Amino acid sequence: MKIKFWGVRGSTPTPEHRNSRYGGNTSCLEVRLKDATLIILDCGSGLRALGKSLLREFSQDPIRGYVFLTHFHWDHIQGVPFFLPLYREGNIFLFHAINRPENELKQIVGGQMMSPFFPIDMTMLASRISFCDLDDSPVNIQGAIVRSAPLNHPQGCVAYRIDADGSSFVFATDTEPGSPLHDRALRELAVGADLLIYDAQYTPEQLRGEKKGWGHSSWLEGAHIATQSGVRHLVLFHHDPDHDDRFIDDMLLRARENFPHVDAAAEGLEIDLAERSSTRAYERSTPRREQRFQVEVPIKMIWRPEHGQPIERRGITRNISKSGIYFIAPKDVPADRPLEIEVVLPDDLTGQGPMSFCFGAQPIRSQAVRDGLGDGEECVGVAAKRVSTREGTGDREDMHLVA
Repeated sequence: MKIKFWGVRGSTPTPEHRNSRYGGNTSCLEVRLKDATLIILDCGSGLRALGKSLLREFSQDPIRGYVFLTHFHWDHIQGVPFFLPLYREGNIFLFHAINRPENELKQIVGGQMMSPFFPIDMTMLASRISFCDLDDSPVNIQGAIVRSAPLNHPQGCVAYRIDADGSSFVFATDTEPGSPLHDRALRELAVGADLLIYDAQYTPEQLRGEKKGWGHSSWLEGAHIATQSGVRHLVLFHHDPDHDDRFIDDMLLRARENFPHVDAAAEGLEIDLAERSSTRAYERSTPRREQRFQVEVPIKMIWRPEHGQPIERRGITRNISKSGIYFIAPKDVPADRPLEIEVVLPDDLTGQGPMSFCFGAQPIRSQAVRDGLGDGEECVGVAAKRVSTREGTGDREDMHLVA
């Protein structure tokens, strides 16, 4: 089962440049099963880009998709009028929601396309569209079992859990902790899940203060749920419109102090639950704006598995900058976990003699390489982004590199 993020923002789209790394489109996820079955979770503004991608993929074939809506606030349905596959004959889409009669669900989804709000209403769409009212019972979608739990949000919301292909994940957006009924239901839904995608719109401080009662949560509550329910991987979602890339970076660092395997959702992020891997397509495409220095020196990498003691491996750098590093490492170095990097840089880079640096790094991409470490071991080339530093004897927080 694979998951791709097309919209990660909450409340309203935010197209500003300061949000370009994580993205400004509202809630939309694409789920693909092993047999290529398509499931769509939420229809925020990210649905538009997903639609264009599907038309490219299925240029000669009909598209069949199962759509599950968490609730009907605008940031979760506003992409429907701009979802181009709805306009193509032969495509089939089945919209699902909890405890909404078919006619009511059709009116809610199609209401934003009625005059005078939009020039085309749902009766003019060429695809075949069905609306399904769900109760609290599990639903079987081509072998995938979809379950739900109520969330604490104004006018209601539900979390979905999908179990398929030997993996499971929970999508829990738009919820506020503090209701015993809802808190218990979500924790039970998330037990043993490989992945929890969770509402982290506010900081813990905001949630205790001016944002209390607004129907959203924080990274800290997400870490608590992931720990208590035995979740393997936590992804922070539904970013606040006022939280820019740097703010989310800082939030992520705080979250990683409380839960070992956590990421912040970004447009283009793809997670393969079977392979336990992720690709950060959005970060990978970010233009390089600073000088990189070619240097080949030994490097030590340390990471912490889910269980057991920290693991240490050694490799060699290829290039380095103030914010990133590219190195050759043994094949077992993970591409989806934060690493601690230790490296001694020479005088021609520091201008102050050899210096030891220790910092955190998040892999962005990893691929097999031929020119390995010279010992016949299978190796990978890893590009990683610097995310934190560590103080200690001989370690340096600053990295002033000279040409």
